[in-house]
Amino acid sequence: MPDTAESVDAHLVTLRSSISDLGHDIDLYKAKTGAALGGGVFLLLLAAGAAYDLISGNGKAWLALGIARQTLISILVGLAGVATILLGLALVRLKRRDTGLEIKLERMEQEYAELLELRSEVRKSTP
Repeated sequence: MPDTAESVDAHLVTLRSSISDLGHDIDLYKAKTGAALGGGVFLLLLAAGAAYDLISGNGKAWLALGIARQTLISILVGLAGVATILLGLALVRLKRRDTGLEIKLERMEQEYAELLELRSEVRKSTP
């Protein structure tokens, strides 16, 4: 551990930068996973709505848009396929995430808090 105020401050600056970089990497990974999960659920709901319209016979609304029944079935299959792929990707990303990075971040934050305490002690003891 550094013992002078200047060395503590320098170590705090580098540690703060490292914490920021690591936190950004973790947040980016979580954001991508969330985007895949959200997109998959959204497309799955669209596919479910199209399937409901096909099953209940409400295809007239689609015909008004110029979408034939067979085209609606193709859209339904495509949406369901892409939704399945996105949900699978999100689940794989959840399983593959590196929990070691989160533990490392926690340790760095703990070290940062200890250095802040040390800095205040060093400044109090320095005349």
